[in-house]
Amino acid sequence: MAWERFFDRYVSSHVGSLPLEYSPESFERAFRDLAAAGLDVPPVPQLRDFISMYLQPLADAGVVEASGTVFKARREDLEEAAEVRPKLPELEMVSKLARELGVKRLRVPITGAFTLASRVYVGDPSRGMRSTALAEKELVADALAGYVANAVRAAVELPGAAIVVDEPVLGTVVGGKVTLFGYRDEDVLEAYARELKPAAGLPRGTHVCGQVNERLASLLAESESLDFLNHEFHDTPANLSIPWRRILERGDKFLSPGVFSTKRAEVESFEEMLDLASRILEVVGHERVNLFSGDCGFGGLKGVPDAYEVALAKLRNLARAVSILNERALGKG
Repeated sequence: MAWERFFDRYVSSHVGSLPLEYSPESFERAFRDLAAAGLDVPPVPQLRDFISMYLQPLADAGVVEASGTVFKARREDLEEAAEVRPKLPELEMVSKLARELGVKRLRVPITGAFTLASRVYVGDPSRGMRSTALAEKELVADALAGYVANAVRAAVELPGAAIVVDEPVLGTVVGGKVTLFGYRDEDVLEAYARELKPAAGLPRGTHVCGQVNERLASLLAESESLDFLNHEFHDTPANLSIPWRRILERGDKFLSPGVFSTKRAEVESFEEMLDLASRILEVVGHERVNLFSGDCGFGGLKGVPDAYEVALAKLRNLARAVSILNERALGKG
């Protein structure tokens, strides 16, 4: 089985973000709650915007200029990004908490170069994405991918780390027929290779939310630097129509499926999650599916009444559903 190199059973996890305002105290509360929810691979909680938190060290180093959630840079300054070694308080805090709580595995979400580039303007912001660093292939492949690699170097020191590069923007960049800004398949693969090289030997994956086309799925499965692909299947059931079994077998990857909504505040029952997880296993193949999560993070629920409690209830139900999957697997064995 593709996932047996890392896991001896089906496991539950979470993409990362939670609907809490950031503070050291909130971070500690969130991690303790994630562990108490029964997740097998709890994430480093993201209570800050997942793009801004990785761009802020570049602002602190003078490589980019921050104005709220808007970041600007001169090309010549952004070229120095690969020299920056980001220090994230979340990584320092979670290391101590994981040891205290006896957490053996951690999911470490790290925002990827393409998505970081989509938030940094190197031209007139009124021109939209065409004015961002995303339109500058060299800045992405060299400077920003090198910077992400530095973040990965820090992350691999955490206990039982599973490194996940979050690249939601790739669903837009790599279309079914056309790729934006002249990116070649090799450009995407080389960026992942550079970013994830420091994590060789650890489970390495990528998260791309929204609808995924077969071309992008096949491209990601080609990457020698990735072990699993994390996509949403609850709110985007069309993703299950991709020929995953063939794609994953050819690339020797496994699928990490989202099996509940992270957009809706209604709590799905563990039976509903279990049903979707079981259908995915049957369609894709039991040996090619593991590391179950929700569709995405919960950051979009901030401001919704009782959003944090809803998020934890969903995660508790996920842990229960995955536990039943394991009981069924043992029964068949």
